Amino acid sequence: MPCFISGRERYEIYPLPFENSYLIRMSKKKKAKVVSIKQAYQSPENYIKTQARSLPIEECVVSENWQETGICNIIVARRHKTGNLTLGIYMVDLYCLGMKDAHYKFNIDQDDYDYLKENYADFERCDYVLAHNIIYGAVAFAEDYGFKPHKDFAIAQFILEEDDDNVELMELEFGFEGIPFYIKGPNDSAAKINQIKSTLLRTAGEGNFNILEDDDGFDEDDDDGGYRTPEDFAAMLENINNLYDQYVQTKEAEEKLEKSTIGKAYQLVGQPVESVYRKFDSAGQEEHYNKLLDMVSDGQRDSAIDELKKAIVQYPQKAQFYNLLQSTYMLNGQGDKSDTMIVEMYERFPGYLFALVNYINLLLEEGKLDEVPAVLDGKADLNDWYPDRNLFNIHEAAIFYATMCRYFIMMDDIDSADLYMYPILKDKLYNVQGQSLARTVMLEIGEAKMEKIKIRSPLWETQYFASLQDDTHREAGRTNTNITNFWEL
Repeated sequence: MPCFISGRERYEIYPLPFENSYLIRMSKKKKAKVVSIKQAYQSPENYIKTQARSLPIEECVVSENWQETGICNIIVARRHKTGNLTLGIYMVDLYCLGMKDAHYKFNIDQDDYDYLKENYADFERCDYVLAHNIIYGAVAFAEDYGFKPHKDFAIAQFILEEDDDNVELMELEFGFEGIPFYIKGPNDSAAKINQIKSTLLRTAGEGNFNILEDDDGFDEDDDDGGYRTPEDFAAMLENINNLYDQYVQTKEAEEKLEKSTIGKAYQLVGQPVESVYRKFDSAGQEEHYNKLLDMVSDGQRDSAIDELKKAIVQYPQKAQFYNLLQSTYMLNGQGDKSDTMIVEMYERFPGYLFALVNYINLLLEEGKLDEVPAVLDGKADLNDWYPDRNLFNIHEAAIFYATMCRYFIMMDDIDSADLYMYPILKDKLYNVQGQSLARTVMLEIGEAKMEKIKIRSPLWETQYFASLQDDTHREAGRTNTNITNFWEL
């Protein structure tokens, strides 16, 4: 029975079944008295910040051969009175970047802890003082060269002892032969590598650091170390979906997906489907459009832009010319003009599907998620927008589903995003030529689901899961999110 001590009297606490209070009774046959004590909920984060250091350290483990590899994983486990454990888990780069990753597991049982250790890495037990010196020594070394600890270290640091004179200082070597040595990670994008190089040039100076970028561990036939086909993307996402369904998806979400009508009220076809926005007024107008399209395809973009501006004046009611001009701006690296054209095209032709999806994606890129519902106006599927149609081209479906999926991902509504990802996968719309957005969104939803699994599953630290996470991050960083609608061109 939980208790607390007041003076010399011992009080026992009994939870009242239907009230937010406790009945407190003296245990020494004295006159009972009742005191109302309001329960205080404390989040795991607040508990860790305020009380984790009061828990006894149960165990510290570090990766085997940590001195030879220059990077290691460390777990510091603290024991609750209940027998459960709260863990700080740290990925430490001793050569350059310091605290590469940090997170925690709060109040887990012994079985989960043992399973995590067995599947995460090859560990050996170590003294807390060694773990502390590795972590804070690497952090200090990295900070000297401009690299801050991983953002989640802001919480996970409170599972460690305070970094002060009470912890014995050990002599450990950081860097390689006294200077920073950056080794490219499997999910480090080109942009990140360049950023690290620039930081080292600024803080260490030319010739005072080393960088290893060679992917020596990859097979010669897999020189990019990644997923190179749409089918590979789909297979990767299927593995993530299985984990998500097991650990995160609720029964309600499963039923919602089963009852979804998205994509079921019409047919998808490969050939163009006639619509008011695809019609030309004359054969000469269509010939003019095709000539401009050929110019863009042949790389004559500057000339095509000049001619398209004239064509828009000549055919002000023809959305195809606006769409071609917007796409040509984008292909030509003129992003600002492309964005301006997206807005103008949507304002002129709000019922034009490609104007609609480009405009929504522009809002998403600008962080204006609150403006999207007004644009959608409660219309959740293609047949809501075009009730007179029972046929849609696969390009139309691919870009609409991907846009809706992307919106719900950014709203952190993965269950609704799945309603649109399901037909993308079922109809293999990721194979549609010229539509990269569907493949991009597959990676985005994969990353979002991985973060959910990371919170819910004690198994996410396994090497299998880590491999999935690295592959997803790498491919997401490699994929272009621009929308170039070549079929509509």
